[in-house]
Amino acid sequence: MRYFFNAKHPGSAGYKQTVAAYCGREKYRFWELDFVRGLCVLLMVFDHCMYCFWDVLPSANQMFGTSFLSELAPVAIKYWNSAFRNNIRLVVVSAFFIICGISCTLTRGNFRRFIPLAIVAGGISAVTTVLDQLVLPGAQVRFGVIHMLAAGVLLYAVLDEAAVSVGSVLGKGKKANFTREALRYLPGLVGLILLCWLFFGGFARFSHESGYWDVVGNFSPQNATNAEKDIYSVFLYVKNYYFRSGDYFPILPWSALVLAGGILGRLIYHTSAKYAFRPLDGAWNRGMCIIGRHAAVIYVAHMIVIPLYFALGAYLFSLL
Repeated sequence: MRYFFNAKHPGSAGYKQTVAAYCGREKYRFWELDFVRGLCVLLMVFDHCMYCFWDVLPSANQMFGTSFLSELAPVAIKYWNSAFRNNIRLVVVSAFFIICGISCTLTRGNFRRFIPLAIVAGGISAVTTVLDQLVLPGAQVRFGVIHMLAAGVLLYAVLDEAAVSVGSVLGKGKKANFTREALRYLPGLVGLILLCWLFFGGFARFSHESGYWDVVGNFSPQNATNAEKDIYSVFLYVKNYYFRSGDYFPILPWSALVLAGGILGRLIYHTSAKYAFRPLDGAWNRGMCIIGRHAAVIYVAHMIVIPLYFALGAYLFSLL
């Protein structure tokens, strides 16, 4: 009863926090997940910023007849085409998607997580379509990272709900409890099966032809029109076909990677291993963890803020 003896006066914030901790209702955030998620988002923001230096900013400069920060375009192009950037990108996006899958195991509210993602994805497509038509050709995002994450979270929610529903009719006892726990691995198992089907079935492969690792499509539908290839491209990479989208992540392999991340989530964060990194927590990681907690908002916001900043900079530079 030490928690209660040391608690503050009943009704105070400290007292309520103490009671919540004693009763096991206080939610502990795993700082390492927030930290890695925040680092990934910062690297994505930097990557998009470099893209804007060589693609968006020149369009803004041309529009206003200026040369705002134009000397940085060659540096950005060199970075964008470097093997270093492309290898790091593959690692960063893979880590980000796996962490998304781990996070899916820490809540039963994945249907609720899907809804805002789907709404934001639709908004991104709508806004970028307008920009594509008016000022920035090629800006339209038809199926980007938010679309893919929405699909991955929805798939996880459906599969996990199916596993819980089956487990609820198994009754009591050790065997029933073990089966219920095993069923919760269903989303991750489906993710691994899809990845194996994709790569070992010859529909995609890892490429190192340009000096860096990448995932390329091996799927080539016969006699398919471009409209049909666009539909296929939502699900997987189509060989030798350019899917016109300013940001592009098909469901396979990336949503399957989200599902597969659920296996790590069940193995680590539903066992005693979940507190392995807790002793390393401290003030040193606070800033990065805050970014990680708001990763989705920051990711979506930077796609709007950075281009607008460059456009505003070019406009103000034209007034000098």
